[in-house]
Amino acid sequence: MSDLGFSSIRLQNLPLVYKLLITMFLITLGIGYIVSIVNLNFQYSMMDGQPGLTAADLKRAFYGDRTNTRLAAKINGGSMEQYLPNPAHKNTILNWIQDGANQDQFESTIKPILQRNCVRCHSSEGIMAQRPLTSYIDVMEVVKIDRGEPPALWARVAHTHIQSIALLLFLTGAVFALTSVSNKFKALVVTIPFFDLLADFGSRFVAKYSADFVYVMMGTGAILGLSVGVMIVLPLYEMWIKK
Repeated sequence: MSDLGFSSIRLQNLPLVYKLLITMFLITLGIGYIVSIVNLNFQYSMMDGQPGLTAADLKRAFYGDRTNTRLAAKINGGSMEQYLPNPAHKNTILNWIQDGANQDQFESTIKPILQRNCVRCHSSEGIMAQRPLTSYIDVMEVVKIDRGEPPALWARVAHTHIQSIALLLFLTGAVFALTSVSNKFKALVVTIPFFDLLADFGSRFVAKYSADFVYVMMGTGAILGLSVGVMIVLPLYEMWIKK
């Protein structure tokens, strides 16, 4: 009675329809997790202007470049430099920022460069609609010291991701709890991801104030991924391979 009879339920003994249902859920979840990692790579891997996702990319994204403005950091060694193939255009924008970001010069010189190279994405219809560069007021929002991810953006991302990922971890953990491994191991595997999830988003917030917290973010993310992998692979193994 203490475990409500669940100790007698094993994945191997479930009817075929339940095995198929659980299998499709786990496979779909695994594919989605891999796609999310690919998305992270696309989103942050060019933050420092170099290919490959590294700690430097995450520091630039979440802590920022405190020696530079956001726009200057992006076009000079950052992810937007590749879209300014003419070095003269980049230098024109950098000089404009350094000289005080005058509005008249923006309209006559800077705006045509942005329209030619940047507005396709940085507009209300583009993929970077949250950061438009179509007007002087818009551009002045990024002609500020680059302090990384703002708290409002962190809160918007964190509250949806924590809730949705926690639900997926609960469902995956419930399946993993029906495997035949020891209860101590199951207890460890199903609880660690929740702590990692909270630590990951917590360190993402603190990284705005201390860049070295990106290493905590990377570590907790890796452990979370490993735990999810175990909770997906082991049930599949027990249902379809283990004799």
